[in-house]
Amino acid sequence: MKKIFKILVIPLLAFSLMSCDWLKTLVEPEQKTDPNEIKGETKIPLNEVGNKFTTSVKLGTQDYPLNEEIKITKSEGGVITVSIKADPGTSTKVQDLLKKLPVNVTDASGKINTEIKMKSTSEGIQNFTLEGKLHTIAKYDAKVGDTYIQTTSDGKTLTRKVTHRSSVDDFPYGYMNIKVVTVEQNSTIPGIRKYIYKANHKFGLVYIEIILEDGTSISSYIFSQNS
Repeated sequence: MKKIFKILVIPLLAFSLMSCDWLKTLVEPEQKTDPNEIKGETKIPLNEVGNKFTTSVKLGTQDYPLNEEIKITKSEGGVITVSIKADPGTSTKVQDLLKKLPVNVTDASGKINTEIKMKSTSEGIQNFTLEGKLHTIAKYDAKVGDTYIQTTSDGKTLTRKVTHRSSVDDFPYGYMNIKVVTVEQNSTIPGIRKYIYKANHKFGLVYIEIILEDGTSISSYIFSQNS
């Protein structure tokens, strides 16, 4: 429309075009975007098969190495399959947390050995629920107050809400600071109070924190080999 305005030299015609657009907004309802739908480019470095991830896990304030091996094994149309192998160690809090999960993620030796599917695009990142529904973790252009709600098959509601959006590079990430969108989620699992996610448009999901009912936190930075 702006280009048309620059080209047209007859003010009346320009006004006429503007009026048509204004009338159009009166008769056509505003199209609302589904909060659990993300579009955008899917062929991005983060999604490449073979891309590996490392973590920096803390139990409270103490480092808790997992000797993890995390990599993308499949990528199709933005849907990525992530293989996760790790040693959860002997911490009772970590072991209890694994037992609370609705699915078993450990093998016969007690080590973590599982796969998860997610959707990742240039617009945001989502996970699949147990029912196979997509649930938005974060949209990179999100505003504070945006919510992403999904209901489980047993009627429980999971609500993710944007609580912070950086206007400057204020989140320490490796050897630099980056902008992040912070999202908080309620928990339907006994013993877990809430989850906190931080995401960045270039690096994807960069931080996860689980707050337990006793106030203890289990947190981790996530670093992608590709960016």
